[in-house]
Amino acid sequence: MLRLLLVEDEPDVSLVTATVLEEAGYHVTVASDGCEGLEIALQEMPELIVTDFMMPCLSGLEMIERLRGAGYDRPIILTTAIAEQQLPRQPGYDAYLAKPYGSHALLTLVEAFRERLEAGGH
Repeated sequence: MLRLLLVEDEPDVSLVTATVLEEAGYHVTVASDGCEGLEIALQEMPELIVTDFMMPCLSGLEMIERLRGAGYDRPIILTTAIAEQQLPRQPGYDAYLAKPYGSHALLTLVEAFRERLEAGGH
């Protein structure tokens, strides 16, 4: 079972997203800000991270930068209402998902990464 870390500070979004992913068969750990997400990611090394951009403590991009600096090389999906063109150039994430996103869009993206991971790639 794919272990997934969801980093999201909006409780309603977090609950709905975690439920959708769990119902699709994923093991989901939830963090409510970038600091907690960083700590959990480094301890548990999940196969995939889905993170919001704008959060307290550390933004999603700051968290990603620290994870990459610590050697975390697994896929990271960044979710945000900010247009991707307005984000920094060297982001470190593997996929972008515009908010608000639907369950189908999220699951399609997560499934694509799951298939790549199972095939032995990142």
